[in-house]
Amino acid sequence: MCTAILDVIEQEPALRWFELGCSLGRGAGDELSDVDCGVGVADERWPEALDLGDRLSRACGPVADRMRQMHPGRDGESSWHIFTLYDDGSQLSLVLMPASWRTGLPPGSVALYDADGQLARSIRPPAADADPATLREWAALGWIALGDVAKYLDRGSLWEAYQRLDQARGEVFKLWAAGSTIDFPRYGLTSILDSDGAEMPPGVDATIARLDGTDLRRAALACADLLRASIDRVSPALTAGGVDRPDGLRIWVMERLSS
Repeated sequence: MCTAILDVIEQEPALRWFELGCSLGRGAGDELSDVDCGVGVADERWPEALDLGDRLSRACGPVADRMRQMHPGRDGESSWHIFTLYDDGSQLSLVLMPASWRTGLPPGSVALYDADGQLARSIRPPAADADPATLREWAALGWIALGDVAKYLDRGSLWEAYQRLDQARGEVFKLWAAGSTIDFPRYGLTSILDSDGAEMPPGVDATIARLDGTDLRRAALACADLLRASIDRVSPALTAGGVDRPDGLRIWVMERLSS
């Protein structure tokens, strides 16, 4: 698949670089891995990005289905994510962005084509490390989700409580990854599992619950303990950034869950 994409890129001056990431980029792919890649489109040719992306995806074989997704970018522009499923079951996850947005190669990626040397150096883009405001946001979202668990349990809505417990656990994984200085902590569990030698939050199994009110409350309290421990691990970054912990939320949630 990468060879087919590269054949198109080498013949199209509008396509300036080609970056392979995720499991294949790290050399950890298998037969189930999709191809996660990024392509830089010459800035002056950006209005043609979707047409160029379609050319790239069609070059890889008969298409069973496709999805386009817009992501916020910068300078009023948006990047594009094109997901393609092929008849043979293989999958391409292609991100298109103006070529100038990349100023180097992020962790876990390899450059397969680099016409202008934009990927010649390694970088740690802002997305690779969460800033203090983002860390606080994750912490607050975790507490809000756990507060909703308590609310839905009081209402007897077990499925909604179950869903919000899972979302609270997701924020724990992000904070735990950030506290472990793992690349791209915003991907939470995936980043932890993809990082060699990284440990899961201790006791995370206790946050799994049956669809039962008593067990959901027990698991939510276990998740609250892990959330607090995960926030403790990033507290130095919060303090250094002049950002306070969401302790008002924590106190309110613990009262709700414990009642």
